[in-house]
Amino acid sequence: MRLKSYYANSVEAAIRTARQELGEEAMLLNSRKTPDEARHLGLYEVVFATDQPEGAQLPAPAAAEPAPAPPGAGQAVERLSAEVEELRRQFEQISTRIARSTLQRSGCFHPWIEEVCAELSAAEVDPEIIYQIARKIGQAELAADPERTRQAVSRELQTRFSVAPLDSTPNGRRVTALIGPPGCGKTTTLVKMAALYGLTSRRPSQILSIDTHRIGAAEQLRSFAAILGMGFEALDTVGALAQALAAHERKEWIWIDTPGYGPRDFEWAPDLAKFLASRTDIETHLVLSCAAKTTDLSRVVDRFKVFRPARLIFTRLDETSTYGPIVNEAARAKLPVSFLTNGQRIPDDLEPATARRIVELVLDGAARGEDMTARSRSPAAGRMTAA
Repeated sequence: MRLKSYYANSVEAAIRTARQELGEEAMLLNSRKTPDEARHLGLYEVVFATDQPEGAQLPAPAAAEPAPAPPGAGQAVERLSAEVEELRRQFEQISTRIARSTLQRSGCFHPWIEEVCAELSAAEVDPEIIYQIARKIGQAELAADPERTRQAVSRELQTRFSVAPLDSTPNGRRVTALIGPPGCGKTTTLVKMAALYGLTSRRPSQILSIDTHRIGAAEQLRSFAAILGMGFEALDTVGALAQALAAHERKEWIWIDTPGYGPRDFEWAPDLAKFLASRTDIETHLVLSCAAKTTDLSRVVDRFKVFRPARLIFTRLDETSTYGPIVNEAARAKLPVSFLTNGQRIPDDLEPATARRIVELVLDGAARGEDMTARSRSPAAGRMTAA
């Protein structure tokens, strides 16, 4: 047994120090006022006895096990996240409305400029882009002609984004992959592109599908490939995709269909995202639906950045009359627009993107939307119609 004294200005303080060093099993033998010759050490001396040898270390206290999450905690977190996201969406809408109202009521621009900018606002063009265009045009000397003002706004709007359709006569092999959320029209768009470029160029083509999530997706593509006279292969893994690309190295057009990844499906996306992002020989197009809300489109573009898309495709133009989000996302993501689609006919309802066409849609969206809807319902169908 070993004895040890502890000094402090109170008995309680000395006991706490002893317990911390010797542990709770140490025995308190005596406490007394400190003799005068040792008063500089503290007012009280407390003597403890312990079985521990000199220099022994106390065992580290066991780490407390984390308390189990209460039932329904996960659902509560999801609900909270959804509520925060909804608040964010509402805040963005309010900010946009305030910006539009400020621009329309400012009175600091020529009435003809404000009139055209009001059209941009109605088309849901980003208020910051509208304001920049209004300032740029307002600083220029314009004749008292509303048509010239409209042309100036159109030219300026075209400088805010870029386009880059595919080259119909590539040098060597061209591999194109389409990515995007569920329901954006990836598979139908891929078939349209394959029909438009593969058939017209008369070059050996192959369609590859790694979409194992959607029931019947592979069979639908297999049927289209047979009609187009192209090869088809369904794949289960990213490794199999790499092998298929190597096996078809002599094919000049290769089209890759991928699963639609929603917000909760991205746990399955990293392998494919890493593969596509690392292959410089694969050109990845992000497919976006014009029928989606502006804030939703922005979130989709941000989620799919891990794939490093090179271009944007906008589908379902016939399902909306506001085309400002095309400009907004192309400008925000700094990615060119490659294609626009406005119906189910193959390949008739696919058009290579041009800056002039997009600006026409934005400035005259409602009328052109109605025109596209009428054409898509016309009995004069193209070569095929997607299911």
